[in-house]
Amino acid sequence: MAGKNTRMQQWLQYRVRVAIKDGRKFVGTFIAFDKHMNLVLADCEEFRITKGKGPDKQKVELKRTLGFIMLRGENIVSFTAEAPPAAPMVPYSMGGPGKATPAGRGIPIGMARPAQPGMPHLPQGAMPLQAPMRGLVGAAPMNMAPQQTPVGTMPPRPM
Repeated sequence: MAGKNTRMQQWLQYRVRVAIKDGRKFVGTFIAFDKHMNLVLADCEEFRITKGKGPDKQKVELKRTLGFIMLRGENIVSFTAEAPPAAPMVPYSMGGPGKATPAGRGIPIGMARPAQPGMPHLPQGAMPLQAPMRGLVGAAPMNMAPQQTPVGTMPPRPM
């Protein structure tokens, strides 16, 4: 059987209605509780029924906005869930001109060259994008080798 702690935890972030001994009812978002069943409610409203004035004396329900409150567990009579937690807000941006691409370092994937023989740990087509090690002067020898021109392009003009 699940403990009382687990039973109360399932209602966290729910919109709840709590009735207390003097007849008032509180509706708010259930934020926290403790071993004494003290409750913390956010965005809370108090509802109480009063006798109306005049010859008909009808009962009138008054509503008062309270905000963030703590209710003493000793006074709580009932605890009822009214609504589940609100769905998290997912920011959607409006579509516009252009293409959304992540900002990255290096050259685009389509222009990458095949992996070098000395770098089996890099995936096919990836290029190392690291600076030389500390204390190392100049570029690595493999970067100094002349590059092959892609097939179908002309070599650069001599000066």
